[in-house]
Amino acid sequence: MENNDLNQYGGFFYPGSDQAVLLIHGITGAPAEMQYLGRKLHKAGFSVLCNRLPRHCQSLDELKKVTWQEIEQAMAQDLLRLKKKYRRVFIAGLSVGALMAIHLANKFPDEVSGIVALAPTVFYDGWSLHKGKFLLDVIWRIPFLRDSFMIRETTPHGLKDEHLRSLISRFYNNAKKNQFDEKVASFGSPFFPAACLYQHQLFVRVVKKELSSVKTPILILHAREDDMVSLKNAQYVLDNIGSLEKSLVILEDSYHMITIDQEKDKVVAETIKFLNNL
Repeated sequence: MENNDLNQYGGFFYPGSDQAVLLIHGITGAPAEMQYLGRKLHKAGFSVLCNRLPRHCQSLDELKKVTWQEIEQAMAQDLLRLKKKYRRVFIAGLSVGALMAIHLANKFPDEVSGIVALAPTVFYDGWSLHKGKFLLDVIWRIPFLRDSFMIRETTPHGLKDEHLRSLISRFYNNAKKNQFDEKVASFGSPFFPAACLYQHQLFVRVVKKELSSVKTPILILHAREDDMVSLKNAQYVLDNIGSLEKSLVILEDSYHMITIDQEKDKVVAETIKFLNNL
């Protein structure tokens, strides 16, 4: 694996020991949201790879075309490339990326030695979501609407850290749908296409059916005050996954973006402890 193998817009690879971690960022997000964790894992001795998800960090027209199968194919390719070179490979994913980590462990049980599910997103039920959220359940079912409707990301943007939140808010609030800004490589998309929500819904159905078949050790980290997806999401995964070795760590001072929020160092410490004990 060479750094020039990575796709553009922020993918990263840090070579280390014969144990590797594949990091998967969230849908509509960017590799930057995993970089702090990636650097700390590398410092702890792991090789670390995080690639941009297909069609991400580009135009909104491109983003809304992405399918969960495309994401699966790209992440499976990264997993199998790592497995050819490294003795053990772990997967850590954020939000929908956490579900992809679980899905890949089910599809490739012999290739994945451990899962770290960071704020797993099974259903959107967070306290900050708009009261009209129920309308989305109608919109994403209608092809014309889901292909054209975009949800502007609003405060708190998954962040309890006020300084970081203000930086992201400045970009998100001024963003225009028809103009691409390279800052999406740092902050993710300011808009969430309904088409991406549709793909999430399709993917969740797949993962729910697979949970009981997954036997890979798993660590779940989730914020009690997650603004986008409540703690019920983590509990659902914990209760339904087939892994014998499973645990849940609840964060008390973070929102959804736990890899960059106020307890990011606790996320790092718990992740490293879990991986080292496997």
